[in-house]
Amino acid sequence: MGPATEETTRPTVVLDVLGTLVDQTGSLERHVTATAGIDSGAAAEVARRWLGHVAEQERAIVEGRRAFAPSHELDLEALTWLVGERFLLPDAAGRLADASEWLQPWPDTVAGLDLLTADVAVLGLSNASRRVLAGLSANARLRWHQVLSAEDAQTYKPDPALYELALNSLPSGSGTPYMVAAHAWDLRAAAAAGMRTAYVSRSDGDPPGPGDVFDLHATSLLDLHAQLLDLVAPELRDGATDKASEQPSYEDAIPGEYPEDNPDKEGEERFDAG
Repeated sequence: MGPATEETTRPTVVLDVLGTLVDQTGSLERHVTATAGIDSGAAAEVARRWLGHVAEQERAIVEGRRAFAPSHELDLEALTWLVGERFLLPDAAGRLADASEWLQPWPDTVAGLDLLTADVAVLGLSNASRRVLAGLSANARLRWHQVLSAEDAQTYKPDPALYELALNSLPSGSGTPYMVAAHAWDLRAAAAAGMRTAYVSRSDGDPPGPGDVFDLHATSLLDLHAQLLDLVAPELRDGATDKASEQPSYEDAIPGEYPEDNPDKEGEERFDAG
């Protein structure tokens, strides 16, 4: 897809969650360190194997090799496997069962969602289960107008059914929505389903390859909001809330490093938990 053109209706964005709004891998690493009492190197290995196991099970579901199970059940399967492989003790695994509900937002996420939900229609679309999304919404203060789970489609991204679910859930009068993600694999699948695409750079995302052409490239959700308003026709732009000057910059959205007790990042490249 080529560069985005001026909008004649207010844009709609469909946001990936895991890795795009929250720091899945880093959060899990910190959560494992605090819960299991192991050093950061060992915790990073546990998180890598955990997310890799979940990614493989998601792949098996998309390919029809196993029945659908929601992400919180896949997390429990991964933890059981990690105990069996002696990467975790059983009591630590039990305390990590709800870790995915406590993933930490990126520093710009909360402020960015506040701006986006004020001026455009915002949907979340995630491989996370309904239970995990409910926990994340409350614990990470995520704001949207609708959030859709892989559980609603009984499959996982990048299955086309997930993007079709989002397209069928748009408000009336919406134009073609932008799929917003830090993962090029997600955006490729969304583009194939007929969505426009907006890549947001994250340190643990899947960056675009040489052949990828996305409609928008943003450094943060605050930058994405500004770019979307620039595309809106002047008569629509004049009615948009002028909150940008009141919001902190990306660097100032949350001062300093985010706390060590907050979890999250993302897993395998083509089958992140999305």
